[in-house]
Amino acid sequence: MGPLCTTLLTLISLTPAQQDEAKVDRESWVEELFQAQPETRLVDLILPGTHDSGSYAITSSSPPAPGAPAAYERVGSIAAKWSKTQDQTLEQQLRGGIRYLDLRVAHFEGRLVLVHGLVSCDLDEALAGVGRFAAEHPKEPVLLDLQAMPPRSAHPKLHELLQETLGDHLFQGEDPPAKWTLKELWSSERALICIASHSDFAARRPEYYSRKLLDSVWTNTREVPALREGLDARLRARDPNGLQCAYLTFTPKARTIITGSVFGGKGLRSLSKPLFKLPGEWIPEWLEAGLRPNVVSVDFYEHTDVVDAVILGNKTLFAR
Repeated sequence: MGPLCTTLLTLISLTPAQQDEAKVDRESWVEELFQAQPETRLVDLILPGTHDSGSYAITSSSPPAPGAPAAYERVGSIAAKWSKTQDQTLEQQLRGGIRYLDLRVAHFEGRLVLVHGLVSCDLDEALAGVGRFAAEHPKEPVLLDLQAMPPRSAHPKLHELLQETLGDHLFQGEDPPAKWTLKELWSSERALICIASHSDFAARRPEYYSRKLLDSVWTNTREVPALREGLDARLRARDPNGLQCAYLTFTPKARTIITGSVFGGKGLRSLSKPLFKLPGEWIPEWLEAGLRPNVVSVDFYEHTDVVDAVILGNKTLFAR
């Protein structure tokens, strides 16, 4: 199913009033909503994100990623069903409205690649799409979260690639995130924020930021009530001056991934279906309760209502 069909199906599921509210250009929705409110802080926005954003190219023939369980070599077709969390490229995700990308980078056979249990695709190809989007939409803030990184020996290669593909678009802010405003990003025409899990890599250049700036909210559950309870608790405790990513996702057990014996062996997509319409339910409830989500990250985003829910949530918070 193409992006247009997916969008239409999502809109059909909304009420007529919500359909009208959701009618903005997905590629430039932040600029469109906040052009009259440039002083808005990044920590005050609600942003839609994807979990393991780079897993879209994983197939049953993908080789195991460095450090993956040895069993993946024997059960690749099963592992692929649980390793793949997205269907669209990074560029397609951004053009569909996503503004947070969760990237797991590894060094494999001399190349930098995106991984999630299995090898997905070359990093240079994926980042080229991000660069194209950033060049066309310099006012759309995007968080690039290098949540997993290659060994230190490959850091120079990673640095070189980031500078080559995204160097002109990486934000360089001297102040902490609490002071990052859309106006500052827009005036610099650099709206990509690169967050690195290795502190020594983050210290290389002012356009790299330590992952200590981002509070990641994982619930490690496969039950909707437990997921909601865990997210609620962390949202209540959130530092309003800091970045936070709440993962509205299920976490399968390792045994499930290896055996593929539960949920009909259909994999993560089937397990995640009960979550697809929850952003549209939970985000308004959180706002009504006075809770302020920052990034809401999901699996198989185009099958969810997360982008529409986030747009409506921002309109609620920043009503003109």
